[in-house]
Amino acid sequence: MLKSIKIPKRLIIKVFVLLMVFYTIFHTTSTSLQNPLINQYKLKVQRQVKLKFRGWYTNLLSTNLKLEEDKNFEKQLNSLLQEKLKNDVNNELWDINPLMELPLDITVPSYFINLLIEKPSYQPFDARFTLSVYLNYLATKNVEKKGVPFHWSDWVDLTKLNKYILSRKNEKPTCKELFDILKNTKLVENSKLFPLEDYCKEDLKFPLGFKVKGFSGPQTIDNHEILSKAHLYLSFPSPYKLIFLTELKGSYEIPVINSQNDLKYSLLNNKMVEKVIKSRPRTNLHDSSSKIKLNPLKAYKDLLKYNPPTNGDKVLKSNKIDIPIESFNVDAEAIKNELSKKRITLKNEIEYLNSLKNSLSMDSPPKFFKETKLLEKNPQKWLGEHYDWRFFNGLTVGKEEQILSLHRLIKNYLNFARQNGLITWIAHGSLLSWYWNGIAFPWDTDIDVQMPIGELHELSRRFNQSLVIENVGDDSKFEFSGMGKYFIDIGSSITHRTKGNGNNNIDGRFIDVDTGLYIDITGLAITDTPAPSRYDYLIDIDEGKREKIREHTDDNGQMDHYVKNEELPAFNCRNNHFNTYEEISPLLLTAVENQLSYVPSNFIMTLNYEYGLNGLIEKNFRDYIYLNNFRIWVKTQDILDYLNNPSKWIQDQEPKNKRVVGAIEKLQINKLNLNDHISLLKDNRIFKEYYKSRFFTKFHQDQLNLLQLNEESTKEFNDLLTTYQKLNGLSKPLRADLFMYNYFKNDRDYDAEINHIIKLNSVYRD
Repeated sequence: MLKSIKIPKRLIIKVFVLLMVFYTIFHTTSTSLQNPLINQYKLKVQRQVKLKFRGWYTNLLSTNLKLEEDKNFEKQLNSLLQEKLKNDVNNELWDINPLMELPLDITVPSYFINLLIEKPSYQPFDARFTLSVYLNYLATKNVEKKGVPFHWSDWVDLTKLNKYILSRKNEKPTCKELFDILKNTKLVENSKLFPLEDYCKEDLKFPLGFKVKGFSGPQTIDNHEILSKAHLYLSFPSPYKLIFLTELKGSYEIPVINSQNDLKYSLLNNKMVEKVIKSRPRTNLHDSSSKIKLNPLKAYKDLLKYNPPTNGDKVLKSNKIDIPIESFNVDAEAIKNELSKKRITLKNEIEYLNSLKNSLSMDSPPKFFKETKLLEKNPQKWLGEHYDWRFFNGLTVGKEEQILSLHRLIKNYLNFARQNGLITWIAHGSLLSWYWNGIAFPWDTDIDVQMPIGELHELSRRFNQSLVIENVGDDSKFEFSGMGKYFIDIGSSITHRTKGNGNNNIDGRFIDVDTGLYIDITGLAITDTPAPSRYDYLIDIDEGKREKIREHTDDNGQMDHYVKNEELPAFNCRNNHFNTYEEISPLLLTAVENQLSYVPSNFIMTLNYEYGLNGLIEKNFRDYIYLNNFRIWVKTQDILDYLNNPSKWIQDQEPKNKRVVGAIEKLQINKLNLNDHISLLKDNRIFKEYYKSRFFTKFHQDQLNLLQLNEESTKEFNDLLTTYQKLNGLSKPLRADLFMYNYFKNDRDYDAEINHIIKLNSVYRD
C-alpha cells in the first residue's frame, strides 16, 4: 500500500517521530504545570524531551528481536553452548560449563603433619589454603575478641620473591643491583628518580637480603612488581582487622593480634594450621590416602552453621533510603574533642582520632595515596596511575584480569557497605555504565563511588586499614562465589573538604590486593566552594532562600557560599563535583553487576550534567559499539568484520584499530537480524559475555524503562527486583573468580609445587 500511494518510508518515519515528540512535550508539560516549581520542572522537561527524542531517533531503525522470548533462539543458544563445550579442548569456557567441578579441595602440606619433615623457608601462595585454614579456625575457635595472627605472604602472591628467599647469603642481590637504573640514561630521561637509600635498605639478616621501606617513585614495570611484593613481605604493617563477608547474613570482624610485619605470624609458623588439623572433625576436613584435605567452600558452610555472624541487624534492606541531610555536615573538631575525653582501646578508633588531629592541624596536606609511577619514557606511563603501588602485580589494562578484578571490586565493596549499614552509591563513569546495562564498560580502568561525609567518617572510624574477604559461597545452596581480598585505606586529611592543593581529591580507596586496582571513594559535604550556576534557579524561586543569602552577603556583594550551599542544599567532593540533595536522595535499591546496591533516584539529571545527552544515547565509543539485542558492548571492528564477510568472520583477526563507525555502518549494525546474532555468538568472547549477563541486563533494562516512563512506578520497580532475585539469584558473580581464572590459565598443581619446594629447601639447606 505504501508503494501504491508513493509516500516515502523515510517521510512516514519522520512524521511518526515528530508526532511522538509533540505528544511527549504535551504530556510532560501538563504534568509540570501541576507542580509549583515550574522553572525546575521546565528544565527537567527539556532534558526528558531531548533524551526521549534522541533515543527514539537512534533506536527507530534498530531491530528489537526480544531474544529472551524467542524459543527458537533459546534452543539454538543451548545447542551452541553444547557444541562449544564439546570442542573446548583448552578449557577456555570452564566458567560457563554447568558440569565443571571446581578444584576447591587442597592438600595440607606434609610438613604441617609430619614433624620429621622440615618446614621450608616459604610455601606456595594459594587462596584456597589460606581461606580454608582461617574459616576453619573461625568456626572452631572463639576468635572474634581474641583475634588472629596475620602475614601478607598468606594473602598475596609473592612468588616472584622466592629466588631471593632461597639464595645463599653471599648471593643475595643488593638494592643497587635490583633497582638502580640511573645508568640507562635513555630509559630514565625526564623521570625524577628517588634516591635508592630513601626506599631500599640492605641487610643480610633480612630473608631477601634487602628491605623495601616505602614508595620508590618512578621505576620500570618489572621493578615495581618486586618493590611492591618485597614491601609487603617485610615492611607493610598488618591490617587492623579482617572482615569476612557472607552473602546476605552480615559479616565477621576479626581483630589482627600483630601490627608488626613478622614472618613468625605467617601460616607457616603461627600454628594455626596445626590447630585446625587437631580440632574436631568437620565435613571440610577429610583424610584420603593419608593426606588431609581442606576445602574453603565447605569451611565457609561450617562457619555459617557453627558460628553464624551476629551483626545481621546492620544490613541495609530497605527498598528506599532517604539520606539524613545532616550526614552531609560533620563537625570534625567536636568529634575530636569528644573522643579525646574517652578511653579508646580499639586500633581503628585510636588511628581515627590521630587522623582527625593530624588533619585539623594541617593547612596543605601532602598527597596521601601513591600510585604505581612509571617512567616518563614509557608510552603507557599513565596506566600506572590506576594501581596502588603496594599491591601492583603487573599491568592488566586490556586483559581479562582487568575485567574480572573490577567486577569483583564493585561486587565486594557494595556487599561490604550494605552489610555494615554504610550508605554509598556508584558515581561518575560507573553510574553511566550502570545506566547502559548494569555492568561496567569493558574499557573501564577504575570505579567511582560516593558517600555522605558522615558515612565516610564512619567508614574510617570502624574499618580503616581493614582487609575485606569475599564470601566464598552463597548462603543457601553454598555454590562457590569467590576468594577476593580488599584493603580499605582512608586518607589522612578527610576534614579538608575543598580542593585545596589538589593532591587529595580522593578520600579513600577499596583496593584489590591481587592486582592493585581500586575503587575511588569520595565524600560529599556542604562547603564554601561556589556551586555551579545551574542550581541558581532553586534560589530564584524561593524568597526565603534569597533572603537568607542576602543576610550573609557583605557590602562588596560577596555572598557566603557555605550559606548558599546550605540553602540549596548542594554538596561537593574535593574535586568540585556537585550534587543537590534532590539529585541524590532518596536512594533506590536495585542491582549493580548483579549485586544489591543503591543508586540515586534522579540519576538521569546527574548523568546529563556530567556527560550530556550523548553519553546517554551514543552507542559507539572508543573501540566499542553497543548491541541492543545482546545488551553488551563489543569490539566495533569485530562487528564490521562480520558485516564485511560473515563466512570468514570466525577466523582470527588482526589487531583492532577502528574506533568510530559511519552512519551507514551504524544502520547496518542496527539492522542485524536473528541469524546474524546467532552467528556472532560463535565468537567465544561475545558468547560468554552475553550468556553470563543476559538475564541480569534484561532485568536492568526493564527496571530502567519503568523509571524513565513513569516516576511513580516504585511498586513495579521493587516487584521486578523481588522476582529477579527469586528466579536468578542476586549477589551471584557474573564473572569468574580471579584466582580460579589464573589457576586454569597457568595449569597450576599445588601438590607438585609443595614437593618442589621441599626438594629445593633440602638442596639449599645442604
